[in-house]
Amino acid sequence: MYAKIAELGYQNQSYFSWDELSYFPVFIFNSDIITRFNNVTVYVLIPAISCMGIFGNVMSIIILYRHGLEKCSNILICALAVADSMYLVGINNFSLFLYRILNHYGYFYTEILSGFIYALFLSFVLLETVGKVVSMILPALIIIERFTAVFFPLHFSTIVTEGRIKAAVVLMYPLGLTSFLFYISTQQYAYVYDASINATVGYILKSESYVKSYPIFGKSTQIYTTLCGPFCVGFVVMGCVLISVKLQVQLHIRKRMITTGKSRSIDNTKDEVKKKLNSQVQTNKTTKILLSVCFVYTVTGTFNFLSDMVFTMESLGFVTGFIIHRSGIMFLCVNSTANFIIYVAFNRNFRKTYRDLFLKCCRPGKKMK
Repeated sequence: MYAKIAELGYQNQSYFSWDELSYFPVFIFNSDIITRFNNVTVYVLIPAISCMGIFGNVMSIIILYRHGLEKCSNILICALAVADSMYLVGINNFSLFLYRILNHYGYFYTEILSGFIYALFLSFVLLETVGKVVSMILPALIIIERFTAVFFPLHFSTIVTEGRIKAAVVLMYPLGLTSFLFYISTQQYAYVYDASINATVGYILKSESYVKSYPIFGKSTQIYTTLCGPFCVGFVVMGCVLISVKLQVQLHIRKRMITTGKSRSIDNTKDEVKKKLNSQVQTNKTTKILLSVCFVYTVTGTFNFLSDMVFTMESLGFVTGFIIHRSGIMFLCVNSTANFIIYVAFNRNFRKTYRDLFLKCCRPGKKMK
């Protein structure tokens, strides 16, 4: 592979003819609209959304820690906040920005500095890939937990335990790690002399195994994308529909129970009815919050996998496909940002704790209640 690089260089061929070697395709934007759209999304919108999302997710983790992680739903929400934060940090890979900052891609620095920047590049890729996979799979686990709580309330505490939920969450991250390991197997780093530009440059190239076995890698990517995209989204949609129907049935039953409780004169019966209703109302509130999270996930996740698998540059042309692809990334950033807004909007205790933390930051001398 390195010999081929040197050969191309000594033949004085341009870097743009290295399509078979370069891991990242070189996009030459012939349209001012595309250039502006790319600059606005990459350097303005995605970083801005990510900053808001990271702040919101960190606040969510702090608030959930204060409330306690004994509840299974709190564990899942906290794990989702961690995964979302990882993705939002990783997607803003400034090492890749440095690689692509010139028309001629590469790290034009000393060998040590270029190697260090490439190591940073891999660190950001690790955060992005693991965070993305976990944040795409976790909503399916949330649906399973809520489905059990709504359909099997009497057995919920024995089926869904704190230990089992923590174990399931921990297993999510190795799944994301396999995605990262697959990614790094498709590329390699080379710090070589390029005679075409008379400079020694650090290049990110396709690995030899990737070049030789491209169909296998392509099929593996398609299977992995399908499992983390359409399969998980479809599972979440189906679960949301079933749970929503069950909640409507419970609402109808609750209204009848309230009417029955009012018509009876025995205080013990009233207390029993009230206790059962209060427990059911609390479960339904938690369920509605998590369903809202899953709804946002469904919308953004659907658009993202459609942009990756259906509305591609090959099928729609470069301009349209590129815009949809960039929009899909922004949708994922919105998904990773929106959860904190949902918690604050729909959970009074969460909102109160956030307000107390905010006031404490503004007035450090004031003690929290």
